[in-house]
Amino acid sequence: MKVNDLLLAALKLLDQPIEDAEGTWPHAAAVLTRQAIEETMSRWWKHVEPDMNAANWNEKWLALPSYLGRSPVVGEAHYAWSVLSDACHHRAYEIGLTEAELRSLLIKANDFARLVSDRLANRQIRIERVAAAALPVA
Repeated sequence: MKVNDLLLAALKLLDQPIEDAEGTWPHAAAVLTRQAIEETMSRWWKHVEPDMNAANWNEKWLALPSYLGRSPVVGEAHYAWSVLSDACHHRAYEIGLTEAELRSLLIKANDFARLVSDRLANRQIRIERVAAAALPVA
């Protein structure tokens, strides 16, 4: 699924919880939001440094500021991913995330997706300009 589709599916679960899935829709929203963050990260590395897709998630997060800078959006996305990763593991003693917490994390995931899309678009424009400048003048 595309990042936008994952985020929209999570938002739909928050806006219209499924009655028959009373206890599971928050978990499903958390999984979808985390998948959106991971897909965003994978998309970044696929276009910028494909070998990084073989790295583990902690290594990817550690390397990301070297490419995207120390943007608050990156820090918030890492925080969201960490919280969601923890929430996605069922434990008998855990209460889970509230709807408000899930909405906040979804916003962070969306901001991260937007940042990565913008940076990839700007990167493509720069690549095209460099390629055009390298063409011989006839």
